[in-house]
Amino acid sequence: MSISIKDADENTFRNLKAEAVRAGMKVGDAASEAFRMWVKSKRLQRLRDEERMLEAAKEMDALRNATKGEWSGAAEIRKWRDLRK
Repeated sequence: MSISIKDADENTFRNLKAEAVRAGMKVGDAASEAFRMWVKSKRLQRLRDEERMLEAAKEMDALRNATKGEWSGAAEIRKWRDLRK
């Protein structure tokens, strides 16, 4: 497949091209590998964020259960919001 990429950083492209030559690769193959790596890193980042959110939710549930209804997160937020007025 032949594609055109607009507004690519010229220096970055030159570095990609130089590394491709050093590795004995075609520039297109090197670019495809770079694209795959970028997509993979973004997916891993989303998974880590999801894991952190799930862990935070578990901690919040544990805190909620420990207070047995004596403390309300919503009431606490309202209190702090009212203090800013």
